[in-house]
Amino acid sequence: MGIAGMILGILAIITAWTPPATIVAIPLVAVGLPLSLAGFRRARRNNGGAGAGMATAGITLNLFAAAYIAWAVGWLLAGGWR
Repeated sequence: MGIAGMILGILAIITAWTPPATIVAIPLVAVGLPLSLAGFRRARRNNGGAGAGMATAGITLNLFAAAYIAWAVGWLLAGGWR
């Protein structure tokens, strides 16, 4: 789960920085963040923390992509693209 969340986080970062494809990053983050969180919990519970690094990277990437999406939407709502 952590690997899938990290891959979706990487794709979300790439699509969030591409202006026409920013809308595609929203479902990627919506799926990638819960997968990363579940993978982190599973790694901590079952393996004693082994394998939690990829899940942590996925959480970080997805949160960064979500923050950028929120900033971009706020900028557009404020009239930034005329």
